Amino acid sequence: MNKKTLRRLVMLAVIPLAGSCGNLLEDANINKNNPSDIPLAGMLPSAEVALVYNNAADFSLRSSVFIQYISGIGGFAVNEDRYDFATSNFDGSWGKAYTAVLNNLSRIIKKAENTNAPRYAGVAKILTAVALGTLTDAFGNIPYEEALNPDILAPGYESQEVIYGRIQTLLSAAITDLQQTAGIAPGKEDVVYGGNSAQWIAAAWTLKARYALHLSGVDAQKAAREALQFLYDGNTYRGIQNNDGDLDVVFGNSNNQASPWFTQNAGRPGWYGMGAYFVNLLNGNPPTIPVDPRRAAFAAPRPAPAPADTYVGALPGVPSAASNIAGERTYYGRSISPVSVLSYPEAKFIEAEARLILDENDPLIKTALETAVRSSFDKVTSTADPFASPEKKDDYINKRVQLAGSFGQKLETIITQKYIALFLNPEAWTDYRRTGYPSLAPATGGVTAINPTGAIPRRFAYPNSEANLNPKLPVKNSNLQTPKLWWDQ
Repeated sequence: MNKKTLRRLVMLAVIPLAGSCGNLLEDANINKNNPSDIPLAGMLPSAEVALVYNNAADFSLRSSVFIQYISGIGGFAVNEDRYDFATSNFDGSWGKAYTAVLNNLSRIIKKAENTNAPRYAGVAKILTAVALGTLTDAFGNIPYEEALNPDILAPGYESQEVIYGRIQTLLSAAITDLQQTAGIAPGKEDVVYGGNSAQWIAAAWTLKARYALHLSGVDAQKAAREALQFLYDGNTYRGIQNNDGDLDVVFGNSNNQASPWFTQNAGRPGWYGMGAYFVNLLNGNPPTIPVDPRRAAFAAPRPAPAPADTYVGALPGVPSAASNIAGERTYYGRSISPVSVLSYPEAKFIEAEARLILDENDPLIKTALETAVRSSFDKVTSTADPFASPEKKDDYINKRVQLAGSFGQKLETIITQKYIALFLNPEAWTDYRRTGYPSLAPATGGVTAINPTGAIPRRFAYPNSEANLNPKLPVKNSNLQTPKLWWDQ
């Protein structure tokens, strides 16, 4: 366990995970009815954890079903696996994104700007950009500035194109803020980087590259060029430097501090299993197609009477017994597991794709791609796993991470490897929608009232609360296919 992970575990032991500041307020003897009294050091960690928890518990869960990381095999998860939702199912993810995340981050920014704390403001602006990116990539046009004004009960919507501009502006402003040396600065209460401004700046540049590349369907050359310009200052790389720079939050051991994926499995055992497409990628077909060294990190074997080390997934829309992400050896399924928002592997996958778009013969594509995959190995695998030995990793690289064929075939290799490495991250759903990779078949029984074409969902439907309460909702009858997002035309 590295020092960064240990520090986060220690900090999370004192942070409530439900997005509430209650315990922190009581411990500090602060009037919780007057949030302006809360010190920045008390506001920041709750906002960080609320953002990460909402992303994992709501956005990640549904997007992971859509792109077949997992499959609904019990309870109402069976209906979700077949794209059968009510619009009210999206009320929670929408509401929490505003009340528990964006509103609190807005308060941090205002308080930081009024108390000479630019580095607190910088961190909050980065987190705001992530929250906006998650919302707009799921819903399209969304309210932003008016939604944060308590005097406006029916906030107007901003186009996704405008929101993307706001994301880049926030990230640029955050970099400027974090370069300041005056005023108070975050410290150990920052559960992501412990107040390390350099790591936050590297994350901001990487996020700028992420959101630039999202627009590859709008203008591929511009998207790729800008992504590389954000990752590099001339020839100097300035994105996330290594796995220790990942924007992760690691959770704790007790029930109210456990990771969201552990909590999901503990509260609804047997509802979700591994998806067949993803497990088949991990299983490979030895010896020609080797086992993925990350298999035991991502999934637990099927229990007895299945043979030892048998990994099975359920086909979408066809519930059946399947391996689960929960287990003592899994990286994301334990109570103390992290939620990864942004990572060094993602940064190098972005670089590989951007270089491919600009010049598919660029030798640095291969360098970036292999670095991405190897850093993913380093992040999640255990030396105790016989399939994760140095020799097995080399064999995997040599047989499964090679660029050959047409531009489309090379892009498929990059995005498929990114799909594996970003297990459970909603970013993989965005990649699927903008590139068409990996090649997935829709769920059986996926033609529903909210998904009339039966195709893999390309958006969340606007929540029932907006349809009932906000007359400025731009589309009254959205579904999981329409209206299409701006960058997904």
